[in-house]
Amino acid sequence: MPFDTLSEVTAIQQIAEGTFRMILEAPEIAREAMPGQFAMVGFNSPLFDPFLRRPLSFSSAEFGRVEFIVRVVGWGTALLSDLISGEQIPILGPLGTPFPRPEGGAILVGGGVGVAPLLFAGARWKNPILLYGEANSEKLCHMHSVPCEIIIATEDGSTGLSGYVTDGLREQIDKCGGTVFACGPVKMMRRAYEIAAEMGVECYVSLEARMACGVGACMGCVIQTKDGYKRVCKDGPVFDAAQIDWEALDD
Repeated sequence: MPFDTLSEVTAIQQIAEGTFRMILEAPEIAREAMPGQFAMVGFNSPLFDPFLRRPLSFSSAEFGRVEFIVRVVGWGTALLSDLISGEQIPILGPLGTPFPRPEGGAILVGGGVGVAPLLFAGARWKNPILLYGEANSEKLCHMHSVPCEIIIATEDGSTGLSGYVTDGLREQIDKCGGTVFACGPVKMMRRAYEIAAEMGVECYVSLEARMACGVGACMGCVIQTKDGYKRVCKDGPVFDAAQIDWEALDD
C-alpha cells in the first residue's frame, strides 16, 4: 500500500554534472520499497507550480530514509535540486511493480540516471554485476559504496570501457549467465533485450514515462505491449522485455 506523506529533506548532494542525490526521511515508505519501484515526489510551492509531482525510482531505501538520483532536465528537477536540508515535500510511494528477485545470477545494465533502481537492486541482491554507462566522465555519478562489481563504460572513452554500456553485456552473460535487468534510454534497453534473447536468458526492463498521477487513474503513461496497452505506473514500471512492442515504443 502506498503512503502519501510530507517528507523531510535530509540531504542534497551533487554526484555528477547536473546530477544530485536526494535523501528524504520517510520511514513507512523506506520499510516497504523494493528495487524497481518508484515514488511521486512533489514540491514545496505555495503557488502549486509545478502542479504535478515527478516520478523518481528509488536508488536506496533503508534506515527510514529513501534516496533518489535527480538529473536536472527541466523546471521540476531544477527545483528539486535546489532543496535544502530541513525542507518538507510531499511524496507518494512506493508505487509500481518491483523487479522479480533473480533465482540465480543477475546482470544489471544501467544507462544515465536509469542506474538508480539498479543500485538499489545491487545492494539488495546477492553478487550481481552492474554495467553502468554514461556519455562521458563528467556525467558519471560518484555513488556511495554498492556491494557489487561495477563495470563502467563511457561513449567517448574518457572513463572505463569505450563505447556503449551494452557492448560488454554478451561477455558477462557468457561468463556468469543469469537474468538481465535494464533501465535507461529506450534504445539501450532494447539492445540489452536483443542480446539477452539471442543468448537465451530472461530480460526485465524498468521503463520511464511522463506521469500525472502515478496510480493508474489518468492513463497518461500507456505503452503498447504484445498483450495490449499497459500503464507504466500501475502495470510497470518493470516489464518482461519480451512482452514490449519495441517498434511502437521507439516511435
